[in-house]
Amino acid sequence: MTMNTSAESAGKILSARGISPGWLLALGVLMTVLGVIGLGMSYWLTTVAIFWLGILAIVGGVAQILDAFHHREWKGIVWHLIIGAVYIAAGFLMITTPLSSAFWLTLFLAISLVVTGISRIFLSLQMRGQSGAWLWVLLSGVISIALGAIIYGAVAPPGAEALATPEGQLQWVSNWGGFIGLFVAVEFIMEGLSLISIASTAKRAGYGA
Repeated sequence: MTMNTSAESAGKILSARGISPGWLLALGVLMTVLGVIGLGMSYWLTTVAIFWLGILAIVGGVAQILDAFHHREWKGIVWHLIIGAVYIAAGFLMITTPLSSAFWLTLFLAISLVVTGISRIFLSLQMRGQSGAWLWVLLSGVISIALGAIIYGAVAPPGAEALATPEGQLQWVSNWGGFIGLFVAVEFIMEGLSLISIASTAKRAGYGA
């Protein structure tokens, strides 16, 4: 009964938006394939992700500045201009220095995972005794901390002797250079699989072709 209801819901949503389950299935397969390919070239995917993130930052900064001039009566117009300028500067840095930008973003990712893991562990301790789900929250917190520690261990610069040679520098970069690309590839795969699931569910309900 629940499966039929979810299938009908998915089909109605797609029909209301004029989306064919067949096209959605094709898009899901494409994104999944691209994600799998990205797993094998995560370093280059990191570079592409940083480049497009820089482009988006520049576009966002320009939009912020234009919007600030469009509403000159705002009391906080100066702050909007500063934020827009920071976005643009950050975007140019990402485009012109992708390796350095990838380093800092990867380091931020490691710290974020550790902080998220710690917060989940505290949340699980508060949930203990209320629901059996607290063990899963605790486990997810431990996994997040472990992933953060692994990424931090890879991105942390080694000693000066290890970085004294081009080979040592290349080895260090190869240790962490693909993490952002790996996350992007996994996100593509998960999104693709979710689209495939939605399309398949709608087809079972008899919606579209």
